[in-house]
Amino acid sequence: MALSSREAPTSPRFTLRTILVATDGTPEAHVAVDAAADLAKRSGAALHLMNAFHLAPAVAYGYSAYIGPEDLSGAFEWDSRTLLDAEKARVEARGVTVSGTYSEQGPVFDAVSDIAGAVDADLIVVGSRELSGLKALLVGSASAHVLHSAHRPVLIVRGGPECWPPAQVIAGYDRSEVSARAAGIAAAIACLYGVTMTMVEVVADAAMEGEQPSGEPGALGLEHSRLDEEAERLTEAVGTPVVATLAVGDPADAMLARTQGRQGSSLVAVGTRGLGPVRRFLLGSVSTRILHSGHSPLLVVPPVRRPAP
Repeated sequence: MALSSREAPTSPRFTLRTILVATDGTPEAHVAVDAAADLAKRSGAALHLMNAFHLAPAVAYGYSAYIGPEDLSGAFEWDSRTLLDAEKARVEARGVTVSGTYSEQGPVFDAVSDIAGAVDADLIVVGSRELSGLKALLVGSASAHVLHSAHRPVLIVRGGPECWPPAQVIAGYDRSEVSARAAGIAAAIACLYGVTMTMVEVVADAAMEGEQPSGEPGALGLEHSRLDEEAERLTEAVGTPVVATLAVGDPADAMLARTQGRQGSSLVAVGTRGLGPVRRFLLGSVSTRILHSGHSPLLVVPPVRRPAP
């Protein structure tokens, strides 16, 4: 069973080779590390742990009279290394080998992006404290920053210890290349856990429903046929059942509705077109809305980064 962020979703094989998980020792981070370790164990991927510590100017200034900046930085790094050693021991007690640990000074989203590039991570895993309301809008969260800056698939684990493993996988699909890539990676994860994946395509206009006067299927029927074909192709390529469904309305609302009232946790997967921060603030994006409105694990897959001509 394989999964790869480097291969087009039409590939019959998807290989998950390297996972990077960020931890800060919080309960939410413990859940993320456990999920990453479980993924690594099932897929055979190399697992890397990292922690980032940031010396805010106010902290550095407050301690400057008592301890030099180098000593202060060393103390933070010692705490970071101690945390990583403890997490490594906890993961390896579960029978999962940790391939590397990394302690970085700086904002967590910058550190995650740098280390993910260094180890060529196929998947980044982070926890989420699920900030809500005005605080999430003004401050954001480290997981949201990582999501929009890493340029690699990011799995945001949230919902408590019961959120993993997922009982079902739900992937948004809009016939774009990035949504097909997200569906392919999500289907591979579903195969690892032996669960069914549902591909959800959302159309905005309910007028697409119905038949043509000739009795031929209308636009909605044709779209459903295309979606069924894509689901069949994924089923054959990945080896896990993939079913398709069409919905009418708002994409984020339609995706979130399918996580409600289901037994067990749901992993939601979406592609992102990489809107800039201003456009995300003004318009929002499906991934950002689900991040701030949902309570299930969220897999966000960016477009493939192609070299500049």
